Amino acid sequence: MARLLPKGTVPRVYIFCTLIQAIAFIIAESYALYLIKMSHQATLKSQWQVPDIQSAVSASVTTYVVYSALFILAQCYIIFLCGEALATQNTIQVIVVVLFYFVCLANSVTRYISMFVWPSLAAHMFTRDNNMFLLQVTVVTMYCIALLALVVLSYKLKKDVGWSVFKRLGADISLHRAFAWHQSLVMILKMDIYFIGSYLIQMTALILKADDIETWLQITVFIPFCIVVIVGAFYALAGERRRLMIVIATCLFLSIGYFIFKIARVCDSSILGKPGDPYADSRPFFMITIVVCMLLVIATGAISIMCIHNFGSGLMEAIAYDKLRMKHRKMYATDKTASDESEQLMDEQGLSPRDRFALD
Repeated sequence: MARLLPKGTVPRVYIFCTLIQAIAFIIAESYALYLIKMSHQATLKSQWQVPDIQSAVSASVTTYVVYSALFILAQCYIIFLCGEALATQNTIQVIVVVLFYFVCLANSVTRYISMFVWPSLAAHMFTRDNNMFLLQVTVVTMYCIALLALVVLSYKLKKDVGWSVFKRLGADISLHRAFAWHQSLVMILKMDIYFIGSYLIQMTALILKADDIETWLQITVFIPFCIVVIVGAFYALAGERRRLMIVIATCLFLSIGYFIFKIARVCDSSILGKPGDPYADSRPFFMITIVVCMLLVIATGAISIMCIHNFGSGLMEAIAYDKLRMKHRKMYATDKTASDESEQLMDEQGLSPRDRFALD
């Protein structure tokens, strides 16, 4: 069990707090799903027997079920991100987890507002549910406390871990910068996976219909396009394939037009507040998701260009050398740091000065 825990007090407190927070949020969202089900059943048994109203209520219930499920999925993904950040000592990923929590906080505040401040006709079924009101206030408060705790712990982790990571790469400042951009792109691609996946789930579960041509365009074009671009970006980055990364960056920048179109579609005045509005309950959540996805796409494209500029700088060789050195340390159970390690892991004959990395 001790081998599974990270070394150091701060990393252990960090992963412990992340797990406790995730468990608390998963329990809260599970209870929210139960209350949604109870509210739906009570509403169907009340005087709301008009078919159109019942249909709107069912659509509203589906909306809040989907978003509660996405909240649970987000917590599971955050656990993965935090664990991997500690395992790889990726300080950039630690910082991005804080931003992830901020987006979750924004969504939880949006849900509270859509239920109790400006509810749709169908969402009025929650306004009389005191348990749901207390739960939503509690969830928002929990996210505020969790976000504050993560900010403090992330700051301490950055101070404790950040320097040791870059120290392993030697004294080459340009190599440090290339490594930072490399880590940033890997991290932003992981965020793309969740938020674009979340967007696709929302579109598929809440908006698209079998007789709508947009449904089939989504299935046959947009989903495969997202998979190919994200997988291609990882592949191009791992092998420093410059031409492929240029194609990926171009596709990312071109896709910004799609998200602008979706924003215009969601805010279309011809359906806003009208009967049959497909975004009646999901509009604020959709807007947050679409804007976040668009910002991530822009950031991914921009960081890809910076990584293209750094291709061929010796970073891949440095990372491979560092992995070999870490493997050597594990094999011989040595706790030496990067600065005092004297074992020769690679034959330095034939290595260029760039490939030595000042690790010996």
